[in-house]
Order: sequence, then C-alpha cells, then structure tokens
Amino acid sequence: MLTTTDPALRIKSAAVLMFAQRGYAATSIRDLAKAVNMTNAGIYHHVASKEALLAGLMREGHAGLIETTHRLLDGVDRPRDRLALLIGSLTAIHALNPMTTRVMDGELRSLTPGSGAHDEIIALRDAYEGIWRDTIAEGVARGAFIVANQKLSRLALMSMCTGTSEWYRPDGESPLEEVCAEFVGIGLTAVNADPASRIPHLDLSLLPIYPWEPR
Repeated sequence: MLTTTDPALRIKSAAVLMFAQRGYAATSIRDLAKAVNMTNAGIYHHVASKEALLAGLMREGHAGLIETTHRLLDGVDRPRDRLALLIGSLTAIHALNPMTTRVMDGELRSLTPGSGAHDEIIALRDAYEGIWRDTIAEGVARGAFIVANQKLSRLALMSMCTGTSEWYRPDGESPLEEVCAEFVGIGLTAVNADPASRIPHLDLSLLPIYPWEPR
C-alpha cells in the first residue's frame, strides 16, 4: 500500500491490493479498516459502500485509460500506427498498474447487475474496446490489415497486452520499452501489417499512473 496521509487514497490503495489479491467478495470493510488502521465508521466516512468503492476505482481507471488513448491517437491517421500505439499503451498501462488493472479487468461481475454503476462501467469498457474495433475495421477496409476474424483478432491482441499485469516485473530481464516493442511487432504481424517500418514513439510518461496503485 501507499505511504500517504490522505485517508481516502489509503483506502483506495488497500482496496485495490485486496480486491486484486483476494478478490472483491473475500474482502470486507473490516479488512479494509484494519489494513489502514481505521474503524469501520472511518471507512464509511469516505465511501458509501464497498461496492461504491469498487465502482469508483473502476470508473476512474477506465476513464483514465480512455482519455489517455484519445490523446495518444490524436492526429494519428494510419491504422497501422494507431494499432501500434494501442498495443504499446495497453501493454504498458497493465505493466505499470497491475493491481488496478486486474480489478478493472476482473471484477465487473461483482457490481450489481442492472445497477447504474454496472451499466456505466460496461459503457466505459465498450467505449475503449470500440477504439480497437474501429481501428482494426478501418485497417481492413483500407487494405492495411488482413485478418480472418476481426473480433477474435482484437480479443487475442488485447489479451496479450493485458497479460503483463500478471507477469511483468520492473526488475525483470526485459525493460518495459522492449516488452512493448516486441508486442507491437507481434500484433502487427498478426494482422499482416508491416512490423518493420517506423512506428510512432510511445512516450510512457503520458500514460496514466493511478495514484492509489500500491508501489
């Protein structure tokens, strides 16, 4: 967890860590209170409920991902370059924020079906995936990509990128820039685009670093 005097941020950090490691269902408000040395009442002073806490983390996480992606792709016209940036950024975001992204990717089922929060997170998730869908569709339409099944190609590429939250370590043998470059090459090859030509530089400093992510 983070070392901070901000109680709300400490609660979010503890929640992300516990939700990612134990699962949302196995984490109680009492567990969170103990982790941040607060009472249950102290937790409820900052969050309305455990589900509201989860929804807030997922909402901010997805919103940051979408905003960053739009900024990175602004002015980038070629589908090949857009896909390269999508692959590199999703790979890096998951590598840099493994606990937050595990919660974002794996705990939608824990939100009450049909609730406003559940529908909102689905809409945010779909909006992000739509950027990938449209990029691949445009690449195929313009003859830049050749794929047999656009949906399966998108899901395969996104799964490759999100997997870094499970195995990437900053002190591992491959620096993050190398991992991103390798994944971009794999992804472009998968859609039959030229992986060797120059691609836009991915500035890792532009990616969202969620302030509650345990470091």
